[in-house]
Formats: sequence, C-alpha cells, structure tokens
Amino acid sequence: MNFKTLTGQDALRRSLTRLVAADRLSHAVLLTGPAGSGKQSWGRALARAVLCREPAGGDACLKCISCRQFGSGNHPDYFFVEPDGRNIKIDQVRSLRPAFHLLGGKKVCLIRQAEAMTAEASSSLLKVLEEPPEGLYFILLAEQAQLLFETILSRCQHYHLQPLSRTEIQGLLMEAKSLSSEKAAMLARLSRGMPGRAYELAEDEQFDSRFEEAETLALSLLSGPDSAYHLLSKAAELAEREDLLPFLDLLCFSLRDCLVMHYCSNDRLLIDPGRPALRQGETAAEGLENIIGLINNTVHELTATNVNRRLLLEKMLILMQRRFAACRK
Repeated sequence: MNFKTLTGQDALRRSLTRLVAADRLSHAVLLTGPAGSGKQSWGRALARAVLCREPAGGDACLKCISCRQFGSGNHPDYFFVEPDGRNIKIDQVRSLRPAFHLLGGKKVCLIRQAEAMTAEASSSLLKVLEEPPEGLYFILLAEQAQLLFETILSRCQHYHLQPLSRTEIQGLLMEAKSLSSEKAAMLARLSRGMPGRAYELAEDEQFDSRFEEAETLALSLLSGPDSAYHLLSKAAELAEREDLLPFLDLLCFSLRDCLVMHYCSNDRLLIDPGRPALRQGETAAEGLENIIGLINNTVHELTATNVNRRLLLEKMLILMQRRFAACRK
C-alpha cells in the first residue's frame, strides 16, 4: 500500500508527497478524522514513504528492501503504538525511546488513538518532540485533536481526512469485496463516507437479516398504531440487542428512503412507496424529517450518556408512532 493505491483525499496526497519529496516533512504529523475514515491506512502509507529507499515523487516504490520489510511487518525502524486497554501508558512510550536515539537511517513511530495517551505518556512524548533525534518522525492518529496536549498540537503538521464520496466508496467495495453495484451503492450510503465503516458493513454476516428487521419495524410503525403493550415489548427487545446502534442506523436509513419518495429522487427506494398510508406533500415529508431526527437524537444519547436504554427506546417508539399518526391525518 502506498499513496497511489489509496482512494480519495487528493489534497492530502498532494501535500504529503510534496513534503516527502522535498524532505520537508515535520517530525510530527497529526492525521485526524472520524472512526473508519482511513487514518491508519494513510498513516502507514506515509510511514512507508518516509522509510522507502527509492521514493518516486514522494511516494513509496513498494519494491526496495525497506518497502518489502514494511509490507511483511518486519521493518526494524518502524514502531507502532496503540492503547493497552483504554490508554496509552507512559511505559509504552519510554520503552521506545532508546531505539529512537540509535544511529543510522530514518525511523518512524505511528501512534494510533493518540488522544488515549495518559498525561504522563503525553509528557514523555513531548520531551522527544522538543528535541527530536535526526531522522525520527512521529505520525499521530486521532479522532479529536482537541483531546491532545496543546503543546503537542503546536509541534504537528495537522491534516484532517474528509469523507469519501458515495461513488468512491462504491468503487472500493466493488473492487475489494466483489459486491454487486446495487449492494455496494447501499453500503456506500450507510457508510457516511467512511471506508472503514463500509468494509465493516460488507463483512457483516448479519447485515441482510438486520436490514430486513429494520425495514419490517419501519413498515409496522408506518402502517398504523400499535398497542402500548406492543411498543413497550418492542423497546425491551431492542434494549437487549448487542447490535442496537447498527440496527437504529438501518431503521433511520429505511425511513430516509421513504422521505426520498416525497422529494422525487431517482435513488432506489428500500420501502415500497405504495405500502405506507402516508399523505403526499410537505406535511408528511416534514413528519418523516422529525422522525429521522428523533432516531438520530436517540443514537446520540445512547453513545454520549449513561441513559437507561429501555426507557429511552420506549420514548423513541412512542414519539415515532405519534408523529407517524400526525403524518396520516
């Protein structure tokens, strides 16, 4: 893998290849982006380019002994650090420091989830960054730059990875996972531009059954009112699901397709537009938008708080049913 084999991020590719070719890369590079955005792939491609003995235009040649060692996972001058449990601890950074000062050639240390460094580990890293040995480069990967020490940020060249287009994700899935154009397009929409997320979905053996369940629930809520007992029972069932967040994502996706119907999109509808008894027009569309927002808010509360899952899902289903009823009036 080198820069040429990675999809998208054209501005990032141009910047990194120019800096590597001119030997002007900072001793510390920070790559940020959401989970699944491809930070580790780009970090590894940068590390390989820096260590390459015969770089072409600032990119790894993939043929020299350094590139072959990197590809096999046995490069003596490449160091990889990731959380040990929940954090990156000071001993993990201290254990590498003697190797950083060995003479000869370039060395690269890639730190995944750099925001997980403890204060002590961050201070230890900062001491190296203040006076880095010749030829030593750090590549830090993080979802949120603001969680790093400000003194570390000030010493980094910072790049933020952008979401890929649906077309780019679709092409990746068709090539790497041999998916049909239709399924690749569906997963590309669900991935929200994150290639890592798209690969996870493609490899998920439960995806098809989960999607069918989500579509069935959406149709059930759309078609008419359920009893309070049924809604509470469904909330209790959902609360026990280990795959609750992916399931809610698919539920939201199904309803977005129903919303697409109102705006006359050419996208394939995953819910048959003839089945839900909804009045055509802005009122129904606005109601669907509110329901989609409700699901998104529920997902946010589930991920950002310690809320009672069952109570939150009961509230979500009850409000969804009320809003669907308003759409049918």
